[in-house]
Amino acid sequence: MSEQIEIHVVPLPKSVHIEQGTRSLRHTVVHALHTSLVPLAPIFEQELEAVLGERTGTGNETRTIVELNLDEAMREEQIKIAVAEKVQIVGGSYSAVAGGTAVLLQLMSNEGELPLCTVEDEPDLPYRGLMMDLGRHWHSTDCIRQTITFCRFYRFSHLHLHLTDDPLFTFPLRSFPQIPVSGMKYTRQELEDLIEYAQRCGVQLVPEIDLPGHSRQLNLSEPELFTSGIGEAHENAICLGNPAVLNAVQQMLRELCEIFKYSKYIHLGCDETKLEIFEQCPYCREKMKELNVNDAEGLLRDFIVRAAEIVREQGRQPIVWEGFSPAQGIEIPKDIVVIPWESYYHPADSLAEAGYALINASWQPLYATPTLKWSPEHIYGWHVRRWEHWWDQSKATLQPIELDESANLLGAQFCSWENEESAELELIRLRAPTMVERVWNVVRREEWPSFAKRLEASDRRLLQVLSGKPEQVKKVQKEA
Repeated sequence: MSEQIEIHVVPLPKSVHIEQGTRSLRHTVVHALHTSLVPLAPIFEQELEAVLGERTGTGNETRTIVELNLDEAMREEQIKIAVAEKVQIVGGSYSAVAGGTAVLLQLMSNEGELPLCTVEDEPDLPYRGLMMDLGRHWHSTDCIRQTITFCRFYRFSHLHLHLTDDPLFTFPLRSFPQIPVSGMKYTRQELEDLIEYAQRCGVQLVPEIDLPGHSRQLNLSEPELFTSGIGEAHENAICLGNPAVLNAVQQMLRELCEIFKYSKYIHLGCDETKLEIFEQCPYCREKMKELNVNDAEGLLRDFIVRAAEIVREQGRQPIVWEGFSPAQGIEIPKDIVVIPWESYYHPADSLAEAGYALINASWQPLYATPTLKWSPEHIYGWHVRRWEHWWDQSKATLQPIELDESANLLGAQFCSWENEESAELELIRLRAPTMVERVWNVVRREEWPSFAKRLEASDRRLLQVLSGKPEQVKKVQKEA
């Protein structure tokens, strides 16, 4: 990498070779040489216009041609960029090429100049996720759309939408239109529009209906069905002993898969379930006898197995939070991806030893809540194979959990929990990209002061990109 020109790109590409000279993107024509890339061209053109303040491909000036293409011989997320007489971006997939255009957005100067260069890049790990909590505070579709743009800019692979929780159930169910009682839910058309936008941006959505816990809205809306033998609509878990409940869950998950038609992963939740509720329910106790399990943990494990099978039948891969224990009995299939976060129910080292594929969502430092969050510098010092915590009941508090290279680690996810829409971008915009840097480049490439300078420059460019889309953006103040 050249020492003369500073590269303000997050995450840092694996290889950047700078030559003398520049190429302007002020008057650009974007050509998609592969038909599947046609939807990407206007996305990139609009972002260039937002940064440069003028429309691309207009006037009589000499134009720079940007070519987008696929190469089936390349790995899925591998990209090559060549800036010369024209600009060429070639990748192994749509999302890779989309990431290449994001590199150009960060690489160019404020005047729209690109250094003549070649860039070769590929992430170390495939899963770079961001989670939005849509089940506690209402977020407008404009806010979600803005977050998709944010994910595209920093080359997140996945945006996880936590659609339901005790306060809100925002997914629109045709099978149960009366859910939720509050009426606060997205329309199918709103979700479909967001899904198509994410697809054009090269960002995959991971939808979640959190079950069987965090389900108070189901109980309040349909107490005769979901509380069954539990008898208390204010409880946060649905009855797992009534066969009609599993039929309802099947309908919900099928509808979720139907709307989120591009999503490889479907998240089932399965965290923080109050198992003592099942012990008090006659339907659940009878189901435990039928399953020949000694406690409610067995009932939870049976639910996970059944819900995962529903998702598999739709051709998707199930994901769950760390929520089941290492208990013996009903086996949780190893094709279920697990996100360890608490290191309390089933710590990451135990899950890895059991053979599960993992996504690191270590509470510390990858969570941001209204009252508890960690600095970008702390996140930069974290490692993707390490779990930390601040809670004295977690196994990762006194001694962080470290996984070796043999663990099947897919990547990591930054989680924004309990935050209102007005605070969302401010909380994630420096923290979450720092996590992406440490997942894209597992071995740290530079010390914190150098990265902080690069992050600050890319953040300025992000705000330029977002400011060109006033329908998406709320006023953003610089983070102190």
